Amino acid sequence: MLRSVVCDAGGMLVAAGMLEGDAPEIAEVLALDWTSVTVGRFLAARNYGRDSAVEAEIGVALSVVDEWFPVRSLVASTVSRAGLEAVDTLDSWSALVLAEHLRVPLFTASDEVASDIVDIRRPW
Repeated sequence: MLRSVVCDAGGMLVAAGMLEGDAPEIAEVLALDWTSVTVGRFLAARNYGRDSAVEAEIGVALSVVDEWFPVRSLVASTVSRAGLEAVDTLDSWSALVLAEHLRVPLFTASDEVASDIVDIRRPW
């Protein structure tokens, strides 16, 4: 069992059982406040026109997080690391920067991020 892990949006959705994949056993899920917007955007698209379903699923997804971190302190590092082309993967890159700062693994569904500092776990 992992003691702590940072999740990006994809990792959070898998950990919540809302996306297919195998989630590692995790004692403590950490995430950036920014990730909640990315999760909400995904769930709103998946449940387009069904506002009550969006609200319910956001509640389920966000409930897996034990501790939230503000993204504002990682903006410069994220943009520097991800590059200007990384629009859809900024959540994953910012989560990786947090994971490296905390020295804990990252759980992500993104193939775009890589690290020499922390272990990256994926749901497949």
